[in-house]
Amino acid sequence: MESDWAREHLQTIRTLMERMAVYRRTLAPMTLTAGIFGVIAGALGWVLPVSGARAFVGYWLAVALLASVTALLIVRRQALRAHEPFWSPPTRRVGQAAALPLFAGFAVGLGAWWHLSDGTGSAAAGGLAVPFWLPCLWIVLYGCAVHAAGFFMPRGIRLFGGILVVLGCLLYAFIRPDAPDPRLSHTVMAGCFGGLHLAYGLYLRFTEPRESAA
Repeated sequence: MESDWAREHLQTIRTLMERMAVYRRTLAPMTLTAGIFGVIAGALGWVLPVSGARAFVGYWLAVALLASVTALLIVRRQALRAHEPFWSPPTRRVGQAAALPLFAGFAVGLGAWWHLSDGTGSAAAGGLAVPFWLPCLWIVLYGCAVHAAGFFMPRGIRLFGGILVVLGCLLYAFIRPDAPDPRLSHTVMAGCFGGLHLAYGLYLRFTEPRESAA
């Protein structure tokens, strides 16, 4: 039985190595799409405006859910084009690696939404002030998820995840406003989840033809 498990594990690793180029091509539209979602959501957060703490949490959880569903559709389209199953063993490995930090971020967001709306805190805590620690924590947890998934994907994704983790920690360490401004939180979310994704997606897009040619 152990030999069967080892054989399956080796086959999964071999398949992952063979599909590095495919994953890289899939990453480009995924990261570009996530970046567009982040930038547009950040701009709408300023314009609407989404200023209450509870509204901020619910708004960005909805944006994350929409972006995640769109990313899954992109992966599914790639699988259909390659005539492969969507939930293949390599895809399971990537999903399992990223699942725990993503779940933690979602659970923290739901907890913040619940406590900020239960009416037991002050007026500022109940809906006027956006807690700046929450965007920073989301960035760190998302970076951890990306970095963990990167062990089964191209090396650049691990660097991208590491940048997110470090950036989230630095933002919390050096930018801790006494009176949190929702516009600042929207800017941080748009910059990290929008701008960085766009930058990485463009890098993948413009370097792909050269690697393919090689």
